[in-house]
Amino acid sequence: MSRWTAEEIRELVTLWPTSTAAQIAYRLHRPRAAICGKAKRLLEEGLLEGKNAKNPNPRKRRRRARPLRIWIMLPPPPPPANDSLAMRPCSLLELDEARCHWPLGDVNEVATEFCGGAPAPGHRYCRHHMRMAHDQGSDAGHATRY
Repeated sequence: MSRWTAEEIRELVTLWPTSTAAQIAYRLHRPRAAICGKAKRLLEEGLLEGKNAKNPNPRKRRRRARPLRIWIMLPPPPPPANDSLAMRPCSLLELDEARCHWPLGDVNEVATEFCGGAPAPGHRYCRHHMRMAHDQGSDAGHATRY
């Protein structure tokens, strides 16, 4: 290693408060570690003042980039379906795909009236009668087709 000249030491002392160790190393054509070592010795001797007086060789830790957190806001749940009985009794002639096909009256009689309420999407019965059919089917031990 080459010795430090008085001119290099003066330049180091002059540049130290305003420049980084890497910038000084580039200017003096010396390794950064040599600049930091000499600055540390000069600070200990009291010949150098300025930035980083307590630690002339601060190791800047680079933080690892944390993964970006993405918060997905789910839409609020839909309000509970109203499956209360909203019958609009109708006759067989009035019965179409837009009405519930649940027969009204006694089980042993021929149905002459039907619920007529709004059917559940893709089904023939309203939600209330679908639930009734499901409950009756599970009680009987067999599946009910709706």
